[in-house]
Amino acid sequence: MNVKVIFNTNKKLKDAAMRKARLQGMTYSTVLNLATEAYVDDRLNIGMFERDLATARQQVRQGKTIPAAELYQKLGLQVK
Repeated sequence: MNVKVIFNTNKKLKDAAMRKARLQGMTYSTVLNLATEAYVDDRLNIGMFERDLATARQQVRQGKTIPAAELYQKLGLQVK
């Protein structure tokens, strides 16, 4: 049985991901399903987020945030 998942994301990031998926002959839905499967099977490591989570929470509480473009750069993502 399939279910619908709805979440918010940056429009530029979504559009870039859709274009890349299309260039690779896949739908964006397929990419998200593959990523979800990889996460469940421990083939998608997001440990880099876990180690910085406490620091990030503290910075948010202090009102220290960074622009989205800087975050994408730190994560190695390119948003056009």
